[in-house]
Amino acid sequence: MKKRHALSLPQKVIETMAFVLCSALVSFTPLHGAEPPAVAGASYALLKGTNEFGLWAGGSPDSTKIFGNTEDRQLLLVGLRYGRILAAWESLSLEYTLDIFPAAVVFEPERVRRGSSTIYGAGLTPLGFKVNFSQQSWIKPFVAASVGFLYFQDDVPVPRSSRFNFTPEIGLGVQFFLTPKRALTIGYKLHHMSNANTGRSNPGMDSHVIYAGFSFFTP
Repeated sequence: MKKRHALSLPQKVIETMAFVLCSALVSFTPLHGAEPPAVAGASYALLKGTNEFGLWAGGSPDSTKIFGNTEDRQLLLVGLRYGRILAAWESLSLEYTLDIFPAAVVFEPERVRRGSSTIYGAGLTPLGFKVNFSQQSWIKPFVAASVGFLYFQDDVPVPRSSRFNFTPEIGLGVQFFLTPKRALTIGYKLHHMSNANTGRSNPGMDSHVIYAGFSFFTP
């Protein structure tokens, strides 16, 4: 069993960031389920052809064994989001999503390798789908799944594995529409990282990523 007497700096940073983002979302969210007063009566439906542009950031304070076998890793992600509503019905809509990662950082224990325990990368998730519920509401829950890749400056998640990793993920969350075209997002995703046996070893890494962001929507 792992014993920890103090949080590592990366873990403190990620958990503090998550707390600040969640607090910000709560502060912007009207109480008692009321609509934002400035846009009461507006339509919040996401129609076919609507585009979403967004920025989000999140992290995982630890990795766990689910599909992979690597523990004691923290993950930080910064993403740029593009989405397009492919189909819309009375109660839900189907959205295609694409995420660009200008920054992806894995923090590992100092004992793992010589040199820096902070490994930087970038990547792309070109294939994603998101189902948005509650078409007429300003609060829209969603479920999502996607697959992409990340490329790092060194082997991840362990030495002698691979710099290149595939990143399938599934998740859920909620978007709070401050206006019909502006929304805050808070979500969770189970993020898996694996080189699919293209590297010298493939232990895999699973992360519970909590994230928040902001999006705007255009026709």
